[in-house]
Amino acid sequence: MQIIGSFFVLPFAIMDSGRLLTYPSIAVAAALLGGINALATLCLYKSFEIGRLSIVSPVASTAPCISILLAVTFLGEILTLPILVGVGSVMVGIVLVTAQKGESGPKIQVAKGTVYAVGFMLLGGLLLFAIKPVSSVLGPFLSVLILRWGSVPVLMVPYLRRRSSDRRSSALKLISGVAFFDTVANLAYIFGLNFGTVTIVAPLAGLASSVTVLLAWAILKEKLSRHNLAGLIAIAFGVGMLGTFG
Repeated sequence: MQIIGSFFVLPFAIMDSGRLLTYPSIAVAAALLGGINALATLCLYKSFEIGRLSIVSPVASTAPCISILLAVTFLGEILTLPILVGVGSVMVGIVLVTAQKGESGPKIQVAKGTVYAVGFMLLGGLLLFAIKPVSSVLGPFLSVLILRWGSVPVLMVPYLRRRSSDRRSSALKLISGVAFFDTVANLAYIFGLNFGTVTIVAPLAGLASSVTVLLAWAILKEKLSRHNLAGLIAIAFGVGMLGTFG
């Protein structure tokens, strides 16, 4: 997906290639962010594989909370009361949406895939924050291209260690489609950062989980318990507060 996605931005990135020689250290930083992007991607897809989309996706969507804290600390962005309320609501939502009743009784246990979703929350939050100073120098297309290429070496490590020789060519079209939409989403986010702050754009990007939950309910027939639903509402409220008043 990373390789295919890079071809969608390559023609546009070539026009900005001169910035690589002007800002080599920023290009290296972008490549390192590509490694973080790869680790975040592995965490996200692993959570999708073993967990329920309606649970792990909202948890992963709280990555903007991390990016907001970093933006306030390092970029000097203002943390207002509505933002504090939004972050608190999101944290409460995480507890509610990740808790499930155990099969043997009313004991509460952490849902499968939650640990990986939290891993994405931390790594993804760092990425959402760090891409702003990088893209402000390299531009959106070159930044996305380097992120893609920087991700490939990290992703190849677990891929090459697989013993299975199964390579499903039938999945290529689906992967290409995912790569296209993922690339467009990355570009849209970076373009948003050009006109706004991390505290505004990052939380709005987190609203993507509501679409995931809706598709999981409509297509995969996943069900939500009452406390899961309450958690989703709290997360939606918190992200909405962050996006509206950030």
